Amino acid sequence: MPTRRGFLGATMAGAAYCAAPALAHTPYGQWVVYRKKHLLIGAHRGDARTYELAKTLVAGLATELPEAKARVARGPRPQRIASLIGTGQLFLAVLSADEADRMARAMAPFEGYRPTPVHALADLGGGYLLFAAPDFPNKHARLVAQAVDHAGLGSEPSAPGHPVHAGAADYWSASEQ
Repeated sequence: MPTRRGFLGATMAGAAYCAAPALAHTPYGQWVVYRKKHLLIGAHRGDARTYELAKTLVAGLATELPEAKARVARGPRPQRIASLIGTGQLFLAVLSADEADRMARAMAPFEGYRPTPVHALADLGGGYLLFAAPDFPNKHARLVAQAVDHAGLGSEPSAPGHPVHAGAADYWSASEQ
């Protein structure tokens, strides 16, 4: 015959077992689903300016392109941003031109990663640009470049050695006419 203490112990253990998985997940359940619902802009703690610029972009996109549901995805180091872009888990990031160049060439501090090319969408000033993974859809790149321009947050990228994303190039060439 089970005792009261044994019954309560078993009940508590069962409740803890059932509750643990519920506490371990985000409201969206999966990173993939979250990425499909939000346009994530990468930044990193290694350079506080990337985070400030990414937050400014998110605020501007909230007005100019609200359906994008833009959010900042802040990594601990630039290498994490390279990893996420290189594996197709992140499409946009704010980086310095120098950082993007080193990432594309797998130079320090990216020597442990494969070369991760990025294409410029907009110049954010002060040597920082909004970059996209090469496989970011042209239609989306055009919309983001247009929103950044309309919000007054960036201009046509002109950093030497950094290709401009085809979708952004379409927007910038059309806006000059």
